[in-house]
Amino acid sequence: MKLRQAIFQGRLPPGTPLRELTLAREWAVSQATVRDALQRLEHAGLVTRKPNIGATVTRLSPTDVRERVGLRALLEKKAAEAAAARMRESDFAELERRLKVLGEAIGSDRYYEAAQADLDFHRYVWQCSGNEMLCRLLELVTVPLFAFISIMRSNGLQRLTTVVEAHEPLIAALRARDPERIRYEFERGATSSYEPYLEESGERVAAEAFGFLSPPGAN
Repeated sequence: MKLRQAIFQGRLPPGTPLRELTLAREWAVSQATVRDALQRLEHAGLVTRKPNIGATVTRLSPTDVRERVGLRALLEKKAAEAAAARMRESDFAELERRLKVLGEAIGSDRYYEAAQADLDFHRYVWQCSGNEMLCRLLELVTVPLFAFISIMRSNGLQRLTTVVEAHEPLIAALRARDPERIRYEFERGATSSYEPYLEESGERVAAEAFGFLSPPGAN
């Protein structure tokens, strides 16, 4: 949990070496505990292991972001359509509750908590689809994207204020149970936050300058 939080908060920026002994001493835990945490974070896509280099915090390239965003949009639209057919009023109440938690985290500028609340909102939609394989795939594809956006926001490179508003059309589309509307809103919701980092924009240049996004052609 400490490692995951440090990554989402940007205290361990993308590309940071993650040495078991150093982390174990810093957090007063065993190396086995750190090793287990690194393995779980690697499976979540937050940590990358390379031969002769070791473990580092995953640094996405614009191509990585584009591919993950495209796949997330495709998978999440499928999950949302399936969820809409199954959701009851209690499920919508739970989505509203999770959106409130997200709003409270944003209101107090708690970037890690906001990222986790945002992810929890979307996870609930995925779970309502009833498709466990789809949920696992979305988890694998999406978690690194949420970490990336959390780092951008915590460093002032993206605003938090419109996040809650962006989720309201998702709930409305699910309530309407209109497949075309669901596809449109979830496509937009999955892609809009990342568009500035896919083009030659000031946001992308800043992300590359801070080392949060790999320049084109970088290893």
